[in-house]
Amino acid sequence: MKIYILQTQDNRILNKDLEWSSDADRNGIFHAPHRDIALNQLIELNAKDINLRAALIECETDSKGRPVLCSNLQASNSDPKELDQSSAA
Repeated sequence: MKIYILQTQDNRILNKDLEWSSDADRNGIFHAPHRDIALNQLIELNAKDINLRAALIECETDSKGRPVLCSNLQASNSDPKELDQSSAA
């Protein structure tokens, strides 16, 4: 099953308290089963902070319905040149 989470450019992830965290605790991550729900949350957060640069990330779930984070989501000190640039305009 696919779910959606929100992540900033500096690799912080939105938690269930609607705060940006660099802690990768899968139990505390905000996630939505539908893209439009996550997008609405992103729009609300952007209304509060117009300088926010965040994106929707599609993730798989484990057997308990928690997001399975890939290595580039968990690495906060990664080199931007090493990240996949295929979606860059």
